[in-house]
Amino acid sequence: MNSSALPPIVAGVVGAIVSVTRRLAALLLELSSTGPSTEVITRTTLGGRALVFALTYGALFGLAYRAGTRTDPRADGRLTVVTGVVAAIGYLVGSAIVFRVLSTRRHPALAGLLELGSGVAVGVQLAVVTFAGLALARRA
Repeated sequence: MNSSALPPIVAGVVGAIVSVTRRLAALLLELSSTGPSTEVITRTTLGGRALVFALTYGALFGLAYRAGTRTDPRADGRLTVVTGVVAAIGYLVGSAIVFRVLSTRRHPALAGLLELGSGVAVGVQLAVVTFAGLALARRA
């Protein structure tokens, strides 16, 4: 597989995982019949954040660095943009699935607008991580 295809794929997965980890407490409360303890919610939330951190700065940054050492420097901008767009789409798909499970939104238009903004923010964040990995590879 082409190494430049891996950062967008990982970014899409990370975007979906971010959308779920941001709503872990609500999911735990909704899906549990007895209601989890605050300790379980805290541990699960912190574990999700640690997973997202490891995937973002371990997997995505590392794969972007690897792609930067093996691809043409002129493709860096395109790869960064594609990674950001795929991450935003992954976030929006993950959010749609979570909202389908929760089904507690009163104002769907406002919630959709807020999620669109959050999706763009996640896409930009992961595009910046990708750009940093590519830039480090070009510098080395």
